[in-house]
Amino acid sequence: MIQTSRRDFAKGAMGLFGWGMFAGGIGGCSMFSEGSGPRLAIGIMSDIHIQLVRKDGKDAFNGAERFRKALEWLRDQGVDGVTISGDLADHGLVEELEEVGRIWRSVFPGDKAPDGRHVERLFVYGNHDWEGFNYGSAGKKIFGEDYAAHTIRADLAAAWKKAFGEEYSPVWRKEVKGYTFVGAHWIADHCRAFNEIGVPQTPEWFKENGQTIDPSKPFFYLQHPPPKNTCHGSWLWGHDDGRLTETLSHYRNAIAITGHSHASLTREQAIWQGAFTAIDASSLSYTGLEYGDIKPHWRENDNNNGNASAENAKKIMRRMSTGDGHQGMVARVYSDRIVFERHDFESGERLGDDWIMPLPATEPLPLAFEPRAKTSVAPQFPAGAALAVRMTKGKNRGGGSVKSEERRVLEVTIPAANRAGAGRVFDYALEISGKDGGTDKKFVFAAGFHRSAGSKEANAPTVFQVDADLLESKGDYKIKVVPRNCFGVAGDAISC
Repeated sequence: MIQTSRRDFAKGAMGLFGWGMFAGGIGGCSMFSEGSGPRLAIGIMSDIHIQLVRKDGKDAFNGAERFRKALEWLRDQGVDGVTISGDLADHGLVEELEEVGRIWRSVFPGDKAPDGRHVERLFVYGNHDWEGFNYGSAGKKIFGEDYAAHTIRADLAAAWKKAFGEEYSPVWRKEVKGYTFVGAHWIADHCRAFNEIGVPQTPEWFKENGQTIDPSKPFFYLQHPPPKNTCHGSWLWGHDDGRLTETLSHYRNAIAITGHSHASLTREQAIWQGAFTAIDASSLSYTGLEYGDIKPHWRENDNNNGNASAENAKKIMRRMSTGDGHQGMVARVYSDRIVFERHDFESGERLGDDWIMPLPATEPLPLAFEPRAKTSVAPQFPAGAALAVRMTKGKNRGGGSVKSEERRVLEVTIPAANRAGAGRVFDYALEISGKDGGTDKKFVFAAGFHRSAGSKEANAPTVFQVDADLLESKGDYKIKVVPRNCFGVAGDAISC
């Protein structure tokens, strides 16, 4: 688990990048060895959020069947282990953690698949496991004043042993088919949404144990919050306070797999290569938004505008619904590469081309943002695509001192930028100019950006709405819409 890792990437391979990633076998050509199977296969999930619901004296668990089906699918893929990077129990209740254990044992009794192979459980606590009973007073609503005895936090070790039959340690280490996995639990502080300090024990563990990790192999590290300034760039909801980035920067062969943000695996920045490798594993429960890459503008169908709640309240568009995204991965480790497959475990969709990381690592790093952005393909509108524009009425979101009331709404229906052979659209940039002066720039997530490129949702029009009376543009409007990929690379505009 220490210093090598990354992947040997021949300089000539840079030309094989397509849509922001290197995909093996492009055009039927592969630079990797053929004929031998993977040495290790790992299922990757995070934020499963198994939630206890008590109604009329009966208990049920939201998310249980989705989790079971995902495990069954991974079992049939021949995985040797399954990682979950935190938020096992939505309300932080022992009953929820026990349900996770029951489902695991129903799919992998005795930690074994039907063919007899051992399948390792590679789980860590997240903030919901630590303090979810406080969110919306969930614990008290379910159990009344005696809720504390039902919380995982009352005794982290006892809850873990009860659910999984395994001794608890704040940091654990496991070997799976010769590859090292280290996991660190969230055990401190409340969720802050940024600069999280829920996992403070990692630096000391690596100081004491790092030299025992084989530098000739990749190793995997699990915690809940993403390492700062890695996945998704300089700002990501839920990133940690930087201590993991500093710690793993000394281990070139480290691969951090984290969760917490729920950010979509369809965004190429969910994997990062620098001093080490980091992957934001998204969520099995639902896909998140709140990308801060275009601050301070944000997107009209996001639910964040920094801390400017009044600005959010003025928006016409509600937060884009992404509850239908249930994402995860399979990693297959070969002698000369690691292949990361991105999946929607609910729909069965592939969320994008595989990420392929050659082993061992040499410069230039193939999955660093800059080279992938430079070689990424811009999305394009199909021939004959046209905007539909109208003035209508609608209500703003409202909130705080801003009332929700009827407003004049400029509505623009944008056809899907899905021309064959072009790149995947992530969002649209709109420029609205007024005949009598003024210009406004707005952004909106593309419909279905979190689903597969071939899904119905990703091929639907995107309907943009904005309060016309809050625009700087005055008089008759001229509107230009530009499709952009996740790196911000723009295709050709259409206008009206």
